[in-house]
Amino acid sequence: MFSIDLTNITSLLAPNNYGKSNAMAAIKFGFEFIKNQSKTRLRMMGDQSCISINKGIAGKPFVFEEEGSIDNNTDYIYGYSFDWKRNRKGDKEEESEGQIVTEYLKVRNKNSEKPKYTTLINRTAGNKVKYIPSPTGRCDKDLPIESDELALNKLSNFDDLFYHDYVETIKSVRVRGIDTLSDPEDLFAPRLMVKNGKQSLMLGADLAPYLFELKQKDRNVFELLVSAITNLIPAIETIDPVVINKLDLKIDEDAPFELPDQYDIIVKERYNNQQTRFQYLSTGSMKLLNLLTKVVKAQKDGVQLLLVEELENSIHPRLLQSLLSIIDDFLGDTKLLFTSHSPNLAKYLSAPQLYIGLPSEKGYVDFRTLKATKVSRVLKIAAAGEMSLGEYLFDLMLDLECERDLISEFFTKN
Repeated sequence: MFSIDLTNITSLLAPNNYGKSNAMAAIKFGFEFIKNQSKTRLRMMGDQSCISINKGIAGKPFVFEEEGSIDNNTDYIYGYSFDWKRNRKGDKEEESEGQIVTEYLKVRNKNSEKPKYTTLINRTAGNKVKYIPSPTGRCDKDLPIESDELALNKLSNFDDLFYHDYVETIKSVRVRGIDTLSDPEDLFAPRLMVKNGKQSLMLGADLAPYLFELKQKDRNVFELLVSAITNLIPAIETIDPVVINKLDLKIDEDAPFELPDQYDIIVKERYNNQQTRFQYLSTGSMKLLNLLTKVVKAQKDGVQLLLVEELENSIHPRLLQSLLSIIDDFLGDTKLLFTSHSPNLAKYLSAPQLYIGLPSEKGYVDFRTLKATKVSRVLKIAAAGEMSLGEYLFDLMLDLECERDLISEFFTKN
């Protein structure tokens, strides 16, 4: 089990095979479970790709909790747990579908003299749920429910419920991932391919049409985005999303369906004598444009949390500080959580932004931050060894197997 207090930008920092990807997958899974329908939740509780075979946690329930603010006055805590599907074969057969076992929603007015949480939903034994029906009521009204239903979703149908807006706000939390690991060429606009002497249009992702629309509808943000890219890659002079001229594409007169407008991204580099397509640039350049465009889109779409694996992938180390600063400027109210195994990134983040992957005797993830009272000491130790904070932390992570007393000395409790 691990918990993360999100800052604007937060990193899970650890060497390979420390559970960073599993942690990100668990966070995404937890939010998706809330948003999905009962049939999908039942499938998720039996998804063998998610069921742990770790000896320490196999057979234990999945537990998820989120804390946040609904508005300037109201804080909330919402959580649930469920048992995974079982299908043990052999001498002792055991088979059962997954089922939700606990659920709760608590809120408080943080501006009151004595802020105290009030329980609005309380599920303690599978299908037994209590909730508060009115502002003057108690959390004692029964809510009939199935084992694959969340009370939060069922109560969202009660339009007159006095905390209906709270329920809808929690249900509508948006989490989105940005792929930085796949080949970025497929993220860009269509390619005209020639096969057997004939042209065919290969459709790409929506990056080019989104940039074209952004340029038309919010030119200021578009220009800020282009400026950010040209600052990171000075050789680029201009970036221009365009509509491919359909007059150049042959369409049969009897074609029953005509493809919609197709888009591309054209770039002019300082040392070239003509414009080219952006996808002819380096892998790192394509990933930078994709990453920053997706950050801008997430902020404009009202996404609360962005998940990015290996932010530094294919990006030169000297660009990382500028990249983090630019991302921070574009995020707005959106939070970014990313994984990394690069000591370089730690140089540009404060201690509360760094969650360090600690070795576990039981083989599952344990991410913690440095104690505030120990940051100065750790920095002095790193400087004495002529290391950056990131380099020292990585050395520390690898040595903690032998020096486990340092975990309690330097790191917060989980």
